[in-house]
Amino acid sequence: MNVMAEQMVGRPTIMQREPQFFGGQFGVKGSDSPLGWRTHPDAVILYVDSGHPNALDTNDGTDPTAPLATVQAAVNSSLLTPYSEIRVSGEVAEDVVTPDYATGPNYVWIRGNGISRYSPAWSGDDADTASLDMRAVGWRVSGFRFYGKTGASCLVLRHTDSGANDIAIRTVVHDCYFDGLTTGLRGIESHGCYDVWVVNCTFALFNNVGNTAFCMETTTTPLAIPYRNYILGCYFHDSDNGVEWSMNGSFILGCLFQPTGYAYAMIQVLNTSTVANPGDDNIVAENVFPGDYSIAGGYRPGAADAWLGNWADDTAEAEVGDNGITIARPT
Repeated sequence: MNVMAEQMVGRPTIMQREPQFFGGQFGVKGSDSPLGWRTHPDAVILYVDSGHPNALDTNDGTDPTAPLATVQAAVNSSLLTPYSEIRVSGEVAEDVVTPDYATGPNYVWIRGNGISRYSPAWSGDDADTASLDMRAVGWRVSGFRFYGKTGASCLVLRHTDSGANDIAIRTVVHDCYFDGLTTGLRGIESHGCYDVWVVNCTFALFNNVGNTAFCMETTTTPLAIPYRNYILGCYFHDSDNGVEWSMNGSFILGCLFQPTGYAYAMIQVLNTSTVANPGDDNIVAENVFPGDYSIAGGYRPGAADAWLGNWADDTAEAEVGDNGITIARPT
């Protein structure tokens, strides 16, 4: 008889404890599996914490109290499947290369377990090697503070430039801080990957002796011109150059650019097209563009781009309305 029925017939109420709806980690059903918390039937969560007293690369990594010591061990794990997660705590002092899209799992999330954009820090190891070299499809990276390298990028997206199967299309990078440390060469580098998303990231202090450091840059010529790239809600400031991201049919929306920072002034602020690798048909809207809104001022569009509805203080330009809203691409 249930409690309400007992009350109706005048019998004393009995307090009962019902079983939990879900068991395991964080109340997620099935997360008490020996393979750890799974977001998909065959997926796993692997834990990495270089500072944990029980951290060993010989662990399987599914137990947060016995994590792996390196991200590379997690990336190479035979347990890793598509839609798995690699959860990282502590500083990452290594340079990591993902498998290519044909030999390793695609659609894996490397996720920082810090409490702010300042942790966990990813400093890498070799100054001339990218901290994270992406070569598989659909991987996701979030929650890290990447420290700049003097001779390499923090994060690089491959597209057959290092191997025929090295294709990092559909990469998503969000909620990361790219800190150039006043000597960093480049935050994110792309070799032409399409369907890439860079969302809610901050870039600062990329500077070198030749003033050729970039927050974001597409490199290698000839280059597969990326298309359907999305740069959304990001901040670019206090660096030699902002974004030189030649692309087609892509979007830059809601970003803030600071041509003149506290320490450095940008030579190139935003380029969606270059002479060597011309881009076109991009939509650039709802961004903040201080300074000289022109090609000479560091803003270079594709010939058929639409740069509309941005804020710019250079109302002397015909491409900027009297209210400071852009009505045409810079010339």
